[in-house]
Amino acid sequence: MTTANKALGGPGIVTDWVTAAVAGTVNSPQLLMLSGIGPAGHLREHGIPVAQDLPGVGENLQDHLMVPVIYRCPEPVTMSNAETFASLLRWLILGRVSVVVMSAISAVIGGLLAARDDVFDLPLLILVAVGLVLAHTGSNLVNDFWDYRHGIDSPDSPRVNYGPHPFSGEGNSLREFLFVTTFVLSAAAAIGVYLVAAAGAGVLAFALTGALLLMFYSGGPFPLKYIGLGEIAVFFIWGPLMIGGTYYVMAEELPGWVLLASIPYGLGVTTVLFGKHLDKLDFDASKGIRTMPIVLGESLARQVTIALSALMYVSAAALAVWEGMWALVLVAGALPLLALVVRFYRRPKPKRPPEGYRGWPLWFVG
Repeated sequence: MTTANKALGGPGIVTDWVTAAVAGTVNSPQLLMLSGIGPAGHLREHGIPVAQDLPGVGENLQDHLMVPVIYRCPEPVTMSNAETFASLLRWLILGRVSVVVMSAISAVIGGLLAARDDVFDLPLLILVAVGLVLAHTGSNLVNDFWDYRHGIDSPDSPRVNYGPHPFSGEGNSLREFLFVTTFVLSAAAAIGVYLVAAAGAGVLAFALTGALLLMFYSGGPFPLKYIGLGEIAVFFIWGPLMIGGTYYVMAEELPGWVLLASIPYGLGVTTVLFGKHLDKLDFDASKGIRTMPIVLGESLARQVTIALSALMYVSAAALAVWEGMWALVLVAGALPLLALVVRFYRRPKPKRPPEGYRGWPLWFVG
């Protein structure tokens, strides 16, 4: 067989056989030049007989090097671990998602108020609810971090005793905590950016105010919880801010009656916090934390909680009459719960749990 090697760009080498040599990016030009195919001057320098003067051989090398780097992780912070259901469930518990339902309820109330004014938008409501739940979860994790750093969430603390803590027990890592917390807050921020683009810059005021209050509940130079302002912040966040903010996203305005309509639920969430702080009154006092029940005193704080609970029902009834929101009459069906609250809060927390009681050290919110 006779073949002319025109592909090499020369006049052609005629042989009676064909040899194909493949030796890689570097060795293929070397093999050609050792065979006498390449730049004639360079070949003669090395005493190689020139079979074909081909200047391009060995020039314009563009190699693509790949150096694999393999690390062994000394701690369980890889994404392979995050893919397991057990790991997801663990972080849901650590983020206390059982209580973030309160944020979702705020969004639903805001949506119902928007529906009353014919400005309801289901996709926006879903986005707001998810964003609030993520922000609340991230806030829980951040506040656990600050309380741990401040020495509040110690192994003997009520917080560590009534539920898993990100920094208590084995297998918990700061890097894993930072990864999860950053992911959760980034997702919440991404939703916030979209809502600002969809409903206007006014949403930014709600988002930033809420973020600051949630992040500095236990952190920053003046943690709100430590100086008796935590309860006030919670009322403002879960009442006017979340409910009013949800309404604003859909209507792009905020009537005064919407702020008033947010009061009953804001009071309800605040009473939960009063009960929680009453449950750990002695511990907080020993750590120098001045929650509202400590500022007021144990007895007065219990009476204030009863008053706030009653005011929640009274304000709902006032709204039903004043704004014609007669569906709020259904709230009367929960009056037996108010009677239960009064019965529990009339007396101090017992020194020891009654026989068979589950949930200690929680009592008022148990």
